[in-house]
Amino acid sequence: MEYRRLQRSKGGSFLLSLPKDWVKKNGLDAGSIIRLSEGEGGALLISLEAGGESEKGSTAVIRDPEGIERQIRAQYLLGVDSIVIDLGRRMTPSIRNEVKEAIRKLIGLEIVEEEANSMTVQCLLQPTSMPVRSTLRRAYSLAANMHREAEEALMKGDVELAEAVSKRDEEVDRLYFLLVRQLRLAIRNQSIAEKLGVRPAECLDLRMAAKYVETIADYSEAVANSVRKLSGEETEGEIMEALLSLSRTAYKIHEEASQALFKGDIKLADQVLLKNQELTEKLLAVSELLLAKQPRLSAIIDSVSMYLYQIGAHGIDIAELVGGENA
Repeated sequence: MEYRRLQRSKGGSFLLSLPKDWVKKNGLDAGSIIRLSEGEGGALLISLEAGGESEKGSTAVIRDPEGIERQIRAQYLLGVDSIVIDLGRRMTPSIRNEVKEAIRKLIGLEIVEEEANSMTVQCLLQPTSMPVRSTLRRAYSLAANMHREAEEALMKGDVELAEAVSKRDEEVDRLYFLLVRQLRLAIRNQSIAEKLGVRPAECLDLRMAAKYVETIADYSEAVANSVRKLSGEETEGEIMEALLSLSRTAYKIHEEASQALFKGDIKLADQVLLKNQELTEKLLAVSELLLAKQPRLSAIIDSVSMYLYQIGAHGIDIAELVGGENA
Protein backbone atom coordinates (compact mmCIF):
# COMPACT_ATOMS: atom_id res chain seq x y z
CA MET A 1 0.00 0.00 0.00
CA GLU A 2 1.28 3.45 -0.90
CA TYR A 3 0.15 6.92 0.10
CA ARG A 4 0.34 9.91 -2.24
CA ARG A 5 -0.29 13.56 -1.50
CA LEU A 6 -2.84 15.34 -3.71
CA GLN A 7 -1.36 18.39 -5.42
CA ARG A 8 -2.94 21.37 -7.09
CA SER A 9 -1.71 23.02 -10.28
CA LYS A 10 -1.66 26.74 -10.94
CA GLY A 11 -4.72 26.33 -13.16
CA GLY A 12 -6.71 24.83 -10.29
CA SER A 13 -6.60 21.17 -11.41
CA PHE A 14 -5.76 18.47 -8.89
CA LEU A 15 -2.82 16.17 -9.65
CA LEU A 16 -1.80 12.77 -8.31
CA SER A 17 1.38 10.96 -9.36
CA LEU A 18 1.20 7.26 -10.23
CA PRO A 19 3.69 4.66 -8.95
CA LYS A 20 6.53 4.33 -11.45
CA ASP A 21 6.67 0.52 -11.08
CA TRP A 22 2.98 0.20 -11.93
CA VAL A 23 3.36 2.42 -14.98
CA LYS A 24 6.33 0.39 -16.29
CA LYS A 25 4.73 -2.97 -15.46
CA ASN A 26 1.71 -2.11 -17.61
CA GLY A 27 3.73 -0.67 -20.49
CA LEU A 28 2.47 2.88 -20.09
CA ASP A 29 4.21 6.12 -20.98
CA ALA A 30 3.46 9.82 -21.30
CA GLY A 31 0.31 10.18 -23.41
CA SER A 32 -1.08 6.75 -22.53
CA ILE A 33 -4.80 6.69 -21.80
CA ILE A 34 -5.99 5.21 -18.55
CA ARG A 35 -9.52 4.71 -17.31
CA LEU A 36 -10.91 6.22 -14.11
CA SER A 37 -14.12 4.99 -12.49
CA GLU A 38 -15.71 5.36 -9.08
CA GLY A 39 -15.96 2.17 -7.06
CA GLU A 40 -17.68 1.16 -3.84
CA GLY A 41 -17.41 3.56 -0.92
CA GLY A 42 -16.03 6.40 -3.04
CA ALA A 43 -12.95 4.45 -4.16
CA LEU A 44 -11.30 5.70 -7.36
CA LEU A 45 -10.38 2.82 -9.66
CA ILE A 46 -7.60 3.21 -12.23
CA SER A 47 -7.41 0.68 -15.04
CA LEU A 48 -5.89 0.34 -18.48
CA GLU A 49 -7.96 1.53 -21.42
CA ALA A 50 -7.26 -1.69 -23.29
CA GLY A 51 -9.19 -3.25 -26.11
CA GLY A 52 -8.58 -6.79 -24.87
CA GLU A 53 -10.87 -8.59 -22.51
CA SER A 54 -8.19 -10.32 -20.44
CA GLU A 55 -5.17 -9.11 -18.58
CA LYS A 56 -2.49 -8.86 -21.27
CA GLY A 57 -2.85 -12.47 -22.38
CA SER A 58 -1.37 -13.91 -19.20
CA THR A 59 0.62 -17.16 -19.47
CA ALA A 60 1.53 -19.78 -16.86
CA VAL A 61 4.07 -22.60 -17.18
CA ILE A 62 3.62 -25.95 -15.44
CA ARG A 63 6.85 -27.88 -14.85
CA ASP A 64 5.86 -30.26 -12.04
CA PRO A 65 4.40 -33.60 -13.25
CA GLU A 66 2.58 -34.19 -9.95
CA GLY A 67 -1.08 -33.18 -9.92
CA ILE A 68 -1.17 -31.70 -13.42
CA GLU A 69 -4.98 -31.68 -13.53
CA ARG A 70 -5.14 -29.72 -10.28
CA GLN A 71 -2.49 -27.27 -11.52
CA ILE A 72 -4.31 -26.66 -14.79
CA ARG A 73 -7.58 -26.06 -12.94
CA ALA A 74 -5.89 -23.65 -10.52
CA GLN A 75 -4.45 -21.56 -13.37
CA TYR A 76 -7.80 -21.58 -15.15
CA LEU A 77 -9.57 -20.32 -12.02
CA LEU A 78 -6.97 -17.56 -11.68
CA GLY A 79 -7.93 -16.28 -15.14
CA VAL A 80 -4.76 -17.30 -16.99
CA ASP A 81 -5.25 -17.33 -20.78
CA SER A 82 -2.44 -19.65 -21.87
CA ILE A 83 -1.06 -22.64 -19.95
CA VAL A 84 2.16 -24.29 -21.11
CA ILE A 85 2.94 -27.77 -19.78
CA ASP A 86 6.70 -28.20 -20.13
CA LEU A 87 8.19 -30.92 -17.93
CA GLY A 88 11.66 -30.71 -19.48
CA ARG A 89 11.42 -34.20 -20.96
CA ARG A 90 9.33 -36.21 -23.40
CA MET A 91 5.73 -36.31 -22.25
CA THR A 92 4.33 -39.79 -21.65
CA PRO A 93 0.91 -40.86 -22.98
CA SER A 94 -0.45 -40.89 -19.40
CA ILE A 95 0.59 -37.25 -18.88
CA ARG A 96 -1.01 -36.25 -22.19
CA ASN A 97 -4.21 -38.06 -21.23
CA GLU A 98 -4.24 -36.29 -17.86
CA VAL A 99 -3.97 -32.92 -19.61
CA LYS A 100 -6.81 -33.82 -21.99
CA GLU A 101 -8.97 -35.02 -19.11
CA ALA A 102 -8.33 -31.77 -17.24
CA ILE A 103 -9.33 -29.51 -20.13
CA ARG A 104 -12.44 -31.60 -20.82
CA LYS A 105 -13.73 -30.51 -17.41
CA LEU A 106 -13.10 -26.78 -18.01
CA ILE A 107 -15.19 -24.68 -20.40
CA GLY A 108 -13.23 -22.87 -23.12
CA LEU A 109 -9.88 -24.67 -22.85
CA GLU A 110 -8.36 -26.21 -25.99
CA ILE A 111 -4.97 -27.68 -26.87
CA VAL A 112 -3.48 -25.30 -29.45
CA GLU A 113 0.05 -26.71 -29.67
CA GLU A 114 1.44 -30.16 -28.97
CA GLU A 115 5.10 -31.16 -29.21
CA ALA A 116 7.21 -34.04 -27.95
CA ASN A 117 8.22 -32.24 -24.73
CA SER A 118 5.37 -29.78 -24.20
CA MET A 119 1.70 -28.93 -24.68
CA THR A 120 0.08 -25.48 -24.82
CA VAL A 121 -3.48 -25.04 -23.65
CA GLN A 122 -5.39 -21.86 -24.52
CA CYS A 123 -8.64 -20.47 -23.14
CA LEU A 124 -10.57 -19.52 -26.28
CA LEU A 125 -13.64 -18.27 -24.42
CA GLN A 126 -13.73 -14.52 -23.77
CA PRO A 127 -14.66 -13.96 -20.11
CA THR A 128 -17.52 -11.59 -20.96
CA SER A 129 -19.17 -13.82 -23.58
CA MET A 130 -21.36 -15.41 -20.88
CA PRO A 131 -22.82 -12.97 -18.29
CA VAL A 132 -22.30 -14.15 -14.72
CA ARG A 133 -25.97 -14.34 -13.79
CA SER A 134 -26.81 -16.23 -16.97
CA THR A 135 -24.12 -18.78 -16.16
CA LEU A 136 -25.39 -19.07 -12.58
CA ARG A 137 -28.98 -19.50 -13.80
CA ARG A 138 -27.88 -22.29 -16.12
CA ALA A 139 -25.97 -24.02 -13.31
CA TYR A 140 -28.97 -23.76 -10.98
CA SER A 141 -31.36 -25.08 -13.65
CA LEU A 142 -29.17 -28.16 -14.07
CA ALA A 143 -28.84 -28.69 -10.31
CA ALA A 144 -32.60 -28.29 -9.77
CA ASN A 145 -33.34 -30.83 -12.52
CA MET A 146 -30.85 -33.21 -10.94
CA HIS A 147 -32.70 -32.93 -7.62
CA ARG A 148 -36.10 -33.46 -9.23
CA GLU A 149 -34.98 -36.53 -11.19
CA ALA A 150 -33.02 -37.96 -8.25
CA GLU A 151 -36.25 -37.75 -6.24
CA GLU A 152 -38.15 -39.53 -9.03
CA ALA A 153 -35.50 -42.24 -9.27
CA LEU A 154 -35.63 -42.73 -5.50
CA MET A 155 -39.41 -43.05 -5.39
CA LYS A 156 -39.58 -45.45 -8.36
CA GLY A 157 -36.35 -47.34 -7.68
CA ASP A 158 -35.24 -46.39 -11.20
CA VAL A 159 -31.52 -47.21 -11.32
CA GLU A 160 -31.14 -46.13 -14.96
CA LEU A 161 -32.55 -42.66 -14.26
CA ALA A 162 -30.35 -42.41 -11.16
CA GLU A 163 -27.24 -43.12 -13.25
CA ALA A 164 -28.28 -40.42 -15.75
CA VAL A 165 -28.55 -37.93 -12.87
CA SER A 166 -25.03 -38.76 -11.68
CA LYS A 167 -23.55 -38.10 -15.11
CA ARG A 168 -24.90 -34.52 -15.18
CA ASP A 169 -22.98 -33.42 -12.09
CA GLU A 170 -19.85 -32.81 -14.15
CA GLU A 171 -21.62 -30.18 -16.28
CA VAL A 172 -22.57 -28.24 -13.14
CA ASP A 173 -18.93 -28.43 -12.04
CA ARG A 174 -17.81 -27.01 -15.42
CA LEU A 175 -20.16 -24.05 -15.05
CA TYR A 176 -19.03 -23.53 -11.45
CA PHE A 177 -15.36 -23.36 -12.47
CA LEU A 178 -16.26 -20.90 -15.24
CA LEU A 179 -18.11 -18.71 -12.72
CA VAL A 180 -15.13 -18.66 -10.37
CA ARG A 181 -12.85 -17.65 -13.26
CA GLN A 182 -15.23 -14.88 -14.33
CA LEU A 183 -15.66 -13.49 -10.83
CA ARG A 184 -11.93 -13.44 -10.12
CA LEU A 185 -11.34 -11.53 -13.35
CA ALA A 186 -14.16 -9.13 -12.48
CA ILE A 187 -12.60 -8.35 -9.11
CA ARG A 188 -9.29 -7.45 -10.77
CA ASN A 189 -10.63 -5.64 -13.81
CA GLN A 190 -13.41 -3.04 -13.54
CA SER A 191 -14.00 -3.07 -17.31
CA ILE A 192 -14.62 -6.83 -17.27
CA ALA A 193 -16.89 -6.47 -14.23
CA GLU A 194 -19.05 -3.95 -16.08
CA LYS A 195 -19.33 -6.17 -19.15
CA LEU A 196 -20.26 -9.12 -16.96
CA GLY A 197 -22.94 -7.01 -15.30
CA VAL A 198 -21.55 -7.25 -11.76
CA ARG A 199 -20.06 -4.91 -9.21
CA PRO A 200 -16.85 -6.00 -7.44
CA ALA A 201 -18.74 -5.86 -4.13
CA GLU A 202 -21.18 -8.51 -5.43
CA CYS A 203 -18.53 -11.00 -6.47
CA LEU A 204 -18.06 -12.70 -3.09
CA ASP A 205 -21.79 -13.32 -2.63
CA LEU A 206 -22.14 -14.60 -6.19
CA ARG A 207 -19.17 -16.92 -5.66
CA MET A 208 -20.84 -18.29 -2.52
CA ALA A 209 -24.17 -18.68 -4.34
CA ALA A 210 -22.39 -20.59 -7.12
CA LYS A 211 -20.81 -22.91 -4.55
CA TYR A 212 -24.17 -23.58 -2.90
CA VAL A 213 -25.68 -24.44 -6.29
CA GLU A 214 -22.75 -26.75 -7.08
CA THR A 215 -23.22 -28.46 -3.70
CA ILE A 216 -26.96 -28.92 -4.33
CA ALA A 217 -25.94 -30.81 -7.47
CA ASP A 218 -23.44 -32.89 -5.47
CA TYR A 219 -26.06 -33.92 -2.91
CA SER A 220 -28.56 -34.68 -5.69
CA GLU A 221 -25.94 -36.97 -7.19
CA ALA A 222 -25.49 -38.61 -3.76
CA VAL A 223 -29.26 -39.24 -3.54
CA ALA A 224 -29.17 -40.78 -7.01
CA ASN A 225 -26.21 -42.98 -6.09
CA SER A 226 -28.20 -44.32 -3.13
CA VAL A 227 -30.92 -45.71 -5.43
CA ARG A 228 -28.78 -48.70 -6.44
CA LYS A 229 -28.02 -49.42 -2.75
CA LEU A 230 -31.74 -49.53 -2.02
CA SER A 231 -32.48 -51.72 -5.04
CA GLY A 232 -34.16 -54.90 -3.88
CA GLU A 233 -34.80 -53.59 -0.37
CA GLU A 234 -38.34 -53.53 0.99
CA THR A 235 -38.94 -49.96 2.12
CA GLU A 236 -42.21 -49.11 3.81
CA GLY A 237 -44.50 -46.67 2.07
CA GLU A 238 -44.63 -44.49 5.17
CA ILE A 239 -40.87 -43.96 5.07
CA MET A 240 -40.90 -43.20 1.35
CA GLU A 241 -43.69 -40.69 1.86
CA ALA A 242 -41.65 -38.99 4.57
CA LEU A 243 -38.62 -38.84 2.27
CA LEU A 244 -40.77 -37.43 -0.53
CA SER A 245 -42.14 -34.75 1.77
CA LEU A 246 -38.61 -33.81 2.89
CA SER A 247 -37.39 -33.71 -0.71
CA ARG A 248 -40.24 -31.50 -1.91
CA THR A 249 -39.78 -29.09 0.97
CA ALA A 250 -36.07 -28.86 0.15
CA TYR A 251 -36.85 -28.31 -3.54
CA LYS A 252 -39.33 -25.53 -2.84
CA ILE A 253 -36.80 -23.83 -0.57
CA HIS A 254 -33.96 -23.68 -3.08
CA GLU A 255 -36.33 -22.89 -5.97
CA GLU A 256 -37.74 -19.85 -4.20
CA ALA A 257 -34.32 -18.88 -2.86
CA SER A 258 -32.89 -18.84 -6.38
CA GLN A 259 -35.83 -16.75 -7.61
CA ALA A 260 -35.19 -14.29 -4.79
CA LEU A 261 -31.50 -14.13 -5.68
CA PHE A 262 -32.01 -13.52 -9.40
CA LYS A 263 -34.81 -10.98 -8.85
CA GLY A 264 -33.23 -9.30 -5.82
CA ASP A 265 -36.47 -10.00 -3.93
CA ILE A 266 -35.64 -9.59 -0.24
CA LYS A 267 -39.25 -10.22 0.83
CA LEU A 268 -39.28 -13.61 -0.90
CA ALA A 269 -35.89 -14.44 0.62
CA ASP A 270 -37.29 -13.69 4.09
CA GLN A 271 -40.20 -16.06 3.41
CA VAL A 272 -37.72 -18.78 2.47
CA LEU A 273 -35.78 -18.33 5.70
CA LEU A 274 -38.96 -19.01 7.67
CA LYS A 275 -39.08 -22.52 6.19
CA ASN A 276 -35.91 -23.61 7.95
CA GLN A 277 -37.92 -25.01 10.86
CA GLU A 278 -40.22 -26.93 8.50
CA LEU A 279 -37.20 -28.49 6.81
CA THR A 280 -35.79 -29.62 10.16
CA GLU A 281 -39.14 -31.12 11.19
CA LYS A 282 -39.34 -33.12 7.96
CA LEU A 283 -35.86 -34.52 8.62
CA LEU A 284 -36.81 -35.52 12.17
CA ALA A 285 -39.95 -37.22 10.88
CA VAL A 286 -37.82 -39.54 8.72
CA SER A 287 -35.43 -40.21 11.60
CA GLU A 288 -38.25 -41.25 13.93
CA LEU A 289 -39.59 -43.75 11.42
CA LEU A 290 -36.17 -45.38 11.14
CA LEU A 291 -35.73 -46.15 14.85
CA ALA A 292 -37.25 -49.65 14.64
CA LYS A 293 -35.80 -50.61 11.25
CA GLN A 294 -32.88 -52.85 10.33
CA PRO A 295 -29.50 -51.13 10.86
CA ARG A 296 -28.30 -51.42 7.23
CA LEU A 297 -31.51 -50.09 5.70
CA SER A 298 -31.76 -47.39 8.35
CA ALA A 299 -28.21 -46.23 7.64
CA ILE A 300 -28.85 -45.89 3.90
CA ILE A 301 -32.15 -44.06 4.29
CA ASP A 302 -30.70 -41.87 7.03
CA SER A 303 -27.94 -40.83 4.61
CA VAL A 304 -30.50 -40.06 1.90
CA SER A 305 -32.54 -37.94 4.30
CA MET A 306 -29.44 -35.97 5.28
CA TYR A 307 -28.58 -35.39 1.60
CA LEU A 308 -32.07 -34.03 1.02
CA TYR A 309 -31.87 -31.92 4.16
CA GLN A 310 -28.55 -30.43 3.05
CA ILE A 311 -30.05 -29.58 -0.36
CA GLY A 312 -32.71 -27.53 1.41
CA ALA A 313 -30.18 -26.08 3.84
CA HIS A 314 -28.14 -24.72 0.93
CA GLY A 315 -31.33 -23.16 -0.38
CA ILE A 316 -31.56 -21.36 2.96
CA ASP A 317 -27.93 -20.28 2.50
CA ILE A 318 -28.78 -18.82 -0.92
CA ALA A 319 -31.70 -16.90 0.54
CA GLU A 320 -29.45 -15.42 3.22
CA LEU A 321 -27.25 -13.91 0.48
CA VAL A 322 -30.07 -11.90 -1.07
CA GLY A 323 -29.99 -8.95 1.33
CA GLY A 324 -26.20 -8.54 1.12
CA GLU A 325 -25.96 -9.17 -2.61
CA ASN A 326 -28.38 -6.33 -3.33
CA ALA A 327 -27.23 -3.96 -0.59
